[in-house]
Amino acid sequence: MPASERQRLMLRNRLIEILGEQEADILMESLPPVYWHDLATKEDMKAAQDARDALEDRLRTEMNGKFVGFAANVHGEFANVHGEFANVRAEFANVRAEFANVHGEFANVRAEFANVYAEFKTLRAENREFRGEMALQFAKQTRIMVFTMLGLAVPILGAVLTVGLA
Repeated sequence: MPASERQRLMLRNRLIEILGEQEADILMESLPPVYWHDLATKEDMKAAQDARDALEDRLRTEMNGKFVGFAANVHGEFANVHGEFANVRAEFANVRAEFANVHGEFANVRAEFANVYAEFKTLRAENREFRGEMALQFAKQTRIMVFTMLGLAVPILGAVLTVGLA
């Protein structure tokens, strides 16, 4: 059984009387507060070290197993992500193909608009030509009517003048 604090204090006081205070403190600090047989021996330390080594080995084995499982899961997840990226790339390829189709359709629409524009230009030219011919025909008709009216008016005027002078 270890010495009580009272017994240790009495021993310290006696050592101070014999050795002096500083030497008594040094000696008291070197004495363990427990029995000598309670202290760990080399065999105790070896047994504790062996137990620690066994625990480390067991933990290392468990961690390796968990790491292998974790690595397999990560590998599986990377494979899933890789598959998803492949799907996304395929979708982008589909979108590019659709854009190519739309681009082709716009090219067709532009070609149709070019054809319609060319037809309108042709119609506009024909319309101008038609208007020119109509103006020419109106001018001819107007001349004919004017000369016809003059042709009718002159004899009538001559007759009126002849009747009026007579």
